[in-house]
Amino acid sequence: MKQIFSGISLSKRLTMGLLTCLTAGHIASAQVPNTTGTKPTVVSSLTDNGITTTTYSNGQVVKTVADGYYLDSAFYKNANVLRSTKPRRYWKATDRIGIAVPFCKDGEDKSLFLKPGGYNSLSVNHFWGNLGFGLMGGYQNFGVKDDYQGVDGQISKNAKILGISPSALKYDTQGDYEDFYLLIGPAIALPIGKKFNIDIDLKGGLFNSSAPRFGAVTAGSQGADQLVFRTSPSASKNQLGGLLSVDFLYNVAKNWAVGLNAQGFLTSTPYTVAGGDVAPNSLRVLTREYTRTHGGCNFGLALSHTFGEKTGNTVYSLLPPPPAPVVCAIPTIEGEKGMMYDNGATTIPSFRWKSTSATPENEEYIYKLYKADGSGTPIYQQTTKNTNLSLPANVTLVNSDDCSFYYYTVQSSVEGKCLSEAVAASFGYKAKPVVQNIVAAKPFEDQYMFKIFGGSTATRYFGGAGAGTDGYRSPRKVRRKRLSTAVAPAKPADGTVAPAKPKRLVPRRKKSTGLAGVSTYSTTINYENVATNPNIKWPSDLPLPKNPSVYEYEVQRLNAGDCKPTGQVAKYKFYIDPKRPDDIRIIPDTPKRKR
Repeated sequence: MKQIFSGISLSKRLTMGLLTCLTAGHIASAQVPNTTGTKPTVVSSLTDNGITTTTYSNGQVVKTVADGYYLDSAFYKNANVLRSTKPRRYWKATDRIGIAVPFCKDGEDKSLFLKPGGYNSLSVNHFWGNLGFGLMGGYQNFGVKDDYQGVDGQISKNAKILGISPSALKYDTQGDYEDFYLLIGPAIALPIGKKFNIDIDLKGGLFNSSAPRFGAVTAGSQGADQLVFRTSPSASKNQLGGLLSVDFLYNVAKNWAVGLNAQGFLTSTPYTVAGGDVAPNSLRVLTREYTRTHGGCNFGLALSHTFGEKTGNTVYSLLPPPPAPVVCAIPTIEGEKGMMYDNGATTIPSFRWKSTSATPENEEYIYKLYKADGSGTPIYQQTTKNTNLSLPANVTLVNSDDCSFYYYTVQSSVEGKCLSEAVAASFGYKAKPVVQNIVAAKPFEDQYMFKIFGGSTATRYFGGAGAGTDGYRSPRKVRRKRLSTAVAPAKPADGTVAPAKPKRLVPRRKKSTGLAGVSTYSTTINYENVATNPNIKWPSDLPLPKNPSVYEYEVQRLNAGDCKPTGQVAKYKFYIDPKRPDDIRIIPDTPKRKR
């Protein structure tokens, strides 16, 4: 008797999966597909210095560059050249070893009592670029838990039915669960940077599974052991299955990489049970066969090696010249542009344009009229072969009290193969004039803007040290140097004394540095305000200087309409003493000197 735990046939599912793997592998191993429906014939083929030039019947020229050769830049920089490189081809062998963890459906764990074991697998794949196809073989085993000896196990249940004491049972474990598999399928190698790779293997094929051997016996009446329960492998061990392997690898050398591996597998396991069904005081031991779904996850280390690498050739394809494009010329508008009509006018602008094409008889024109309200939706459009157009009577241009603006565009088209850029012009209707009552405006009072610059300390002016009675500094007297020694006259030969010739003194000119006693003027604006009186007066909200100082005063007249400066009225320097702030004195450009 054969009992199947799964509802859907596992062999059918794995067969479909295997066919899918084979299809994907065929795609991975395929070359560059033909891009045209019918393959052109070869007209000629010539090889020179490692460069093969092939000319096809459709005019296409293909140059294949072998390893170690190159193509001159003048060829592949042409805009009509396609450059393609066949992917590199290589073999990759990967060995994996680690821990195998079984996974079973609910209710089936107690049939074989499996626990984690170990696995080792080896795959060899041939890659074309990132896609590959290959084989994988491996081995994995799982131990048997001691739980089968517990009170919930079938052995204890049989002993109770047969009236055998649990202490009289002898348990034994004769073998672990084992899987040998040989699988085939596609692979993917995904590079991550220069050092890391992710390899994905999807394989399907044959699993050779051996169920574990364990059970219990008791001493018989005639000295022979009486079987209480036994689980053992089935005679039909070969089953279909599938495996997915993912490797995260780090390249430690040019052809070697190490990393981590994770696997997931799924298959089915047939096994036989002796003594599964017993009856009280029965000596019959029935043997039955069962099949259970078996799967699990494996985790371990991976070591890969690449070999037999071949670099793909680079192919340069010179395409046939494209057909001459159809060009649509941009028309020129000849009607009014930017016209503004008076309010209430019924005049409609004339819409005329001119073709700039050498063959205007092949053109047709697309006219669109828009209202300039931001909607971007034409209120009228028409396609015509004429170069002028009149609006039909049902198109009414809005002309109310408000301004009405319109614009129109014209485009040319040739047999629906091209469309030119649009040229545009606009027109509009003025709004109804608004009558306003003009009220006499009040006269504006003159206003002035004045600024105060500087603030340089004055120590010898207007009462300072060295000042005159009128406040101006007295002129400095120039003292000439006297001769400290006289030159002895030379004696003539007759003994008389000749008169001495006086020495000429040239006074030095001192470089002018501005007003003496006043430091360099500053251009910083200390104060700025607007007033109706242009005469100078120290502002009440401007702090007085600590010492007598000289400032610069500038006055500008303001326009009565917009209060903008219209010109300079006055600009001069003045002196102020903080002890007498009301006694402001104007410094003329050239002070008078006392005589």
